[in-house]
Amino acid sequence: MNYTSLKSKTNSVKSRDSSMVFLDPILIQAARNIYRNYSSLNVPVDSPPTGVVINRDNHRGQIAFSSKPILLPRECFIPLKQIEAEVY
Repeated sequence: MNYTSLKSKTNSVKSRDSSMVFLDPILIQAARNIYRNYSSLNVPVDSPPTGVVINRDNHRGQIAFSSKPILLPRECFIPLKQIEAEVY
């Protein structure tokens, strides 16, 4: 296997990962509740949040300020635009 074929395979994987992931609506609702609780506090921050990191098993989560947070095995990242969307 040469380097160019390996490089093209990794690019195709990255393009699939960059698409929007459809998650369980219960997870999105839990993330929406976490974000609403955070936004009701009116905490002054330098950068706006990018989403919520949430555990798939117990639905506990926290606000993320990085676009690509480091996740534990049972966690997923829900971007803010997916949380704010009405249709999921």
